[in-house]
Amino acid sequence: MTPIELYYPIFGLILSALLVLLLITCMREKRFKAAGKAVLLLAEFNVVWVGWYLLVGTHSALLLIPPSIAVLGIVVFYWPTGKPVPLSIGVITQRVDERDVAFAREEYQPGTARYDEYYGAHPRLKDADDRMRRLPELLAPGGKYYDGAVAALVSSDFREIEAMTTTVDGQVAVEPEAVEPGEMTAWVKREMLAMGADEVGIAKLNPMYVYSHVGRGPEAWGQPIVNAHKYAIMFSLEMDYFDVEKAPRLPITRETARRYKQAARISIGLARRIREMGYPARAHIAGSNYQIMLPPVAHDAGLGELGRMGYLISPKSGARVRLGGLTTDLPLLNDEPITFGVQDFCDKCLKCSINCPSSAIPSGGKVNVRGVEKWQLNIEQCIQYWRVIGTDCGLCMKVCPYSHPPTFIHNLVRSGCRRSSLARRISIWADDFFYGRKLRLPIPPA
Repeated sequence: MTPIELYYPIFGLILSALLVLLLITCMREKRFKAAGKAVLLLAEFNVVWVGWYLLVGTHSALLLIPPSIAVLGIVVFYWPTGKPVPLSIGVITQRVDERDVAFAREEYQPGTARYDEYYGAHPRLKDADDRMRRLPELLAPGGKYYDGAVAALVSSDFREIEAMTTTVDGQVAVEPEAVEPGEMTAWVKREMLAMGADEVGIAKLNPMYVYSHVGRGPEAWGQPIVNAHKYAIMFSLEMDYFDVEKAPRLPITRETARRYKQAARISIGLARRIREMGYPARAHIAGSNYQIMLPPVAHDAGLGELGRMGYLISPKSGARVRLGGLTTDLPLLNDEPITFGVQDFCDKCLKCSINCPSSAIPSGGKVNVRGVEKWQLNIEQCIQYWRVIGTDCGLCMKVCPYSHPPTFIHNLVRSGCRRSSLARRISIWADDFFYGRKLRLPIPPA
C-alpha cells in the first residue's frame, strides 16, 4: 500500500471521528436539531470522501486534494490573525451610587420617606419606575411563567441569602499572622476551589469600582461606603447548562438562587478565616450586600471579559456563570485581565441582542461609560421584562455561543477564536447553522 493510499483513509477517519464527536456533543446537550444537522453533515462528508476515492483511483496523486483542502482549512482557522483587542478602560473618575442602581430603585415604595427623598432629587426617573412597580414582582403571581411550588423554593433560597447579609464582616484578630504573598495567593485559590468555586482570580481593588453610597441591604440607606481594602478575591460558579437551557422559565431563576447562595457561603467562610489570621476581609453577597461592582472587578482579576449583554464571559463557561467575591488587606499577588477575543466576537455576533425580548441589549457599537468603552445595557427595560414573565429571563445567557459546555469540540472552536478573527467569524456562522440564529419561543411582549 502506498503512503497516499494509507494517508487518505486515515485522514478521512479522523475527520469523521470529529463529526461523530460533534454529533455526540449535540445529543448530550439535547440539541436534537443540531444533532440532525451533524448527522447530515457526517453522511455528506463520507459520501464525498469515499466517492472521490472511487472516482480518481487508489494510486492517483489527486487523492491528496481533499486532505490538502481540509488541512488548509484547519490552518486558516487556527492561524493567528487579528490580535484580540482588550476592553478599553480609560481614567475612571466617578464612583457609582448604589441608590441609583435599578435593583435598588425598584424597592422604593410610594408613601415612604425613601421614595420621597429619592424622586425629589431624581424626578425624571419617577414615572418610569412607577410603571415598573405596577408590574408583578419577581416570583410573584401574575408573572407569565409563575409556578407557585418552584417560586416558593427560590424565595426560600433568597431568604437564606438575606439572613447571611449581616455576617459578611466581623472582628479581626488583634495580631496578624506573618504571611508570604505568594503562599497566601496559592492558599486562597486552593481553599476557594475546594469550597466549590470553578475559577478564582485576584485583583488590586480599583476604588472606582466601590459603590459610593448604600442603596440596598441591611446597612443604613444612603450611608457613604468606605472600603479601602487593597485586594479583591473573585471567583465564578458555573450554572447548570440544562437549567440555563430552560430559560426564560423558572428553573434558571432557581439555579441563579442556588449559585448566589453557594457564592455567599464561600465568600463568607473565607472572609471569616482571613479575619482570624488578623487581616480585614469582607464578603460581598447578593441580597444585597455588595459594596463593589462584581463584573469589572472580576475582569480585573482575570476571570473573563465583559460581553455585549453586560455579563462577564468566562473562557470556560461563557456567560453561564455567577460571580462572588470578597475584599481584604491580606497580602496577595494579583492576576491580570485576560483577552481571548470576546470584544471582536461580540461585535460580530449580536445573537444576544437579536434574542433579547425587551430590546435591552444594544445592537450598535460601544459607548463611553465613566471611562470604559462598553456596550451599555438598558437595565430598566431588562428588569421590566423580568417582572412581566416572573423570572430573571436568562435568554442572553442561553444563546451566547460561549455558553456551550466546555466539551472537546467546543474547546477546539474556542481555541481558534482566541487566535483568529477569521475563526471568530466562522464560529459565529457555524453556531447559527447548528443552533439557530433566532430562538422560537412563546415569549410574551415586554
